[in-house]
Amino acid sequence: MKQILITSLILWSFNSEAQDTPQKFVDRFFVLYQTKGANEAIDYIFSTNNWMNESKDQVENVKFKLNSTLKLLGKYEGYDLITKKSIGEHLSLYTFLIRYDRQPLRFTMTFYNPSKDWRLYNFSYDDSLDEELKEAGKAYRLKENLDY
Repeated sequence: MKQILITSLILWSFNSEAQDTPQKFVDRFFVLYQTKGANEAIDYIFSTNNWMNESKDQVENVKFKLNSTLKLLGKYEGYDLITKKSIGEHLSLYTFLIRYDRQPLRFTMTFYNPSKDWRLYNFSYDDSLDEELKEAGKAYRLKENLDY
């Protein structure tokens, strides 16, 4: 009986480790982004969701627009996690600062797990981080009666 229990626990742990997680998707995305380029990384991240097979035109549009933007930014310098947020155990959002020579971009990836398998739910990018930073520093957002 002990042997069956131990075998079951071992099999469960291998199965748990083999399951893809948002973090594994993110890690693989950035390895591809750095080594093979934006197109490979975008193809990979969208491939995690079978429902997106019907949206090939939209995926190609994302790649085209992103590549057009990247041509203007210079050398890729790396990425930093800005935030990771979750709602329960089934929806996770990751936001990254993508560092380029000229200016940063922001990538936002949302992952969804309806029952047992994680998949990309949404991917977006923009270059408005500096605008939000300026807004956050405006006087009306600052704490009143600062004690110095």
